[in-house]
Amino acid sequence: MLELTNQLLDFRKTEANGFSLNFVKMNISQFLQERFEEFYPMATFKQISFELQLPNEDFWASVDREAFQKIISNLIDNAVKYAEHKAIVKLSSIDDSRFSIEVQNDGVLIPEDYRQRIFEPFYRMNNVKNQRGTGIGLALARSLAELHEGTLKVVDSKSRNIFLLELPIHHAYEFDIRKDIVSLNAENIAQKIAHDERPTILLVEDNYEIAQFIGEKLEENYHILRANNGKVALDIIESESVQLVLSDVMMPVMDGFELCKHLKSNQQYSHIPVILLTAKNTLQAKIVGLELGADAYIEKPLSLDYLLMQISNLLINRTKVKDYFANSPLVHLKNMVHSKSEEAFLEKITEIILQNLNNNQLDVDLLAETMNMSRPTLYRKIKAVANLSPNELIIVTRLKKAAELLVQSDYKIQTIASMTGFNSQAQFGRSFLKQFGIRPSEYAKKK
Repeated sequence: MLELTNQLLDFRKTEANGFSLNFVKMNISQFLQERFEEFYPMATFKQISFELQLPNEDFWASVDREAFQKIISNLIDNAVKYAEHKAIVKLSSIDDSRFSIEVQNDGVLIPEDYRQRIFEPFYRMNNVKNQRGTGIGLALARSLAELHEGTLKVVDSKSRNIFLLELPIHHAYEFDIRKDIVSLNAENIAQKIAHDERPTILLVEDNYEIAQFIGEKLEENYHILRANNGKVALDIIESESVQLVLSDVMMPVMDGFELCKHLKSNQQYSHIPVILLTAKNTLQAKIVGLELGADAYIEKPLSLDYLLMQISNLLINRTKVKDYFANSPLVHLKNMVHSKSEEAFLEKITEIILQNLNNNQLDVDLLAETMNMSRPTLYRKIKAVANLSPNELIIVTRLKKAAELLVQSDYKIQTIASMTGFNSQAQFGRSFLKQFGIRPSEYAKKK
């Protein structure tokens, strides 16, 4: 009902010319990649092949982000929902002025006589009556495409359904986010950087309408991945860098409690904050969630403002701790941990680095092998816990040991540089100054 109401309101706005567009020059390739990742769990759950075909170079065009997202989300949702074995999204440049996006599926073919009628509000073909849907999505998508001065149609094909979206690359009035064509104050710049480096949140919710409702709100500030149960969520976490998990409790296959238990008991993923959402408002349910390691527990019906503040606080507080560690010479790595498993992980990796302190060949491969992790997994874990790459963590750990020796020993700076794995005193001095904002010779005076 919520999805139907929102889409119907949007459709009525387009019909009454009440849906105003703000055209922004946007990376269409990146945008489609994000939508692809968003719907990939749904395709995996249905056991269908899902492909995204992009040009070799990033493709930019002028679109209204909100309207374009509604068009693409409706088309991909439709393709994945009705596909038998395969769904494809393909981006192409037609010429210097127009581009196209094909969204294909190999489900029941739409008869030629129905290829216009499916864009009528509330029209649904008889042979797909058992599929969930609002009946307004394609009508809204076409209306929004036309507001872009584009077209949306079903093209002739004997083997699959192909929805062809064609849009202009340029509009008369547009903002190019690749150029500083407007004067940006400090707040604007901070917002722009924050948007480009948005944290990734994994939203785990089996109710599609609730997932859409929460996801659309979160996408203003975060990159959103989606899963409809805990098992799919674990598969995503194994391959993606996730900064926070927002999960419903009551779900099929694997519920939120079991998902939280898996994450918090696994050293590779225990660093990821988990917020549980549930209609279970009993004290016992909250205790169970917190005992399993959940970082927060929010009851439904939820306040979006409260949810956003909870997410923001969790992420910001962790970032503050990480920054304090990196920029403070004698602050130990363990001060950043939020759990025993994180502490064990950091103690082990610090021990490995210190054992190889004067080995300037120490690298990510050696760390990964010793930690019994793949390079990508080790990278994601260290990045999430320390906000550093593995190589950066090696350098920071060397420098912290050097800082300790500078104030607690009588070694000369050149000797300390060699002891901590730096090729020369000059290299050591530059690295120390860059990291801590003070020269080694000045820091040594703190004895």
